[in-house]
Amino acid sequence: MRFISDQRLVFILLAIVWFELSWLSLFSINQIKPDFFFIFIAFYAFRISWKRVVTLAFFVGLIRDLLTNSFFGLETAACVGGALLLQFFVIRFDRDKRWIQLASLFAFSWFNLLLFLALKFLLFREYFHFSEWIFLKMFLISIYTTAVGSFAFPLLEQLPRSIFREKQYELF
Repeated sequence: MRFISDQRLVFILLAIVWFELSWLSLFSINQIKPDFFFIFIAFYAFRISWKRVVTLAFFVGLIRDLLTNSFFGLETAACVGGALLLQFFVIRFDRDKRWIQLASLFAFSWFNLLLFLALKFLLFREYFHFSEWIFLKMFLISIYTTAVGSFAFPLLEQLPRSIFREKQYELF
């Protein structure tokens, strides 16, 4: 697990946890907030290592489960499912084009939220209240996360280059 051994990436993840807990309410627009964990996972997949993104998503989902009073395990399962879709996008498309990164971030965040909603509905029907606002809210959260990601990706790329390995594309 190379991403845990790199202390800078662990520091970035801890900074995101701190930011989500303390400053995220400033970014809220009618209960719609960007998800910085999704941005970090997508950035990690595109710029650092797409092979370890599912493992990172598992740990990020576990951190989110521990920090929230949500149903334990649903965030982890949704993050891993979304990371599998993100890994598919990273393998199939050009990793250097910004619009592909942002479109993949949107698809990853929207699929992650839909998967969380589906798991919550399947496992806890008595606690689930259906409304059209839920789907609109998930769509708007994905758009807001993608918009913030368009500013966050260039900022994250300015980190010291020692974090990033040189990209090697497979020949076959």
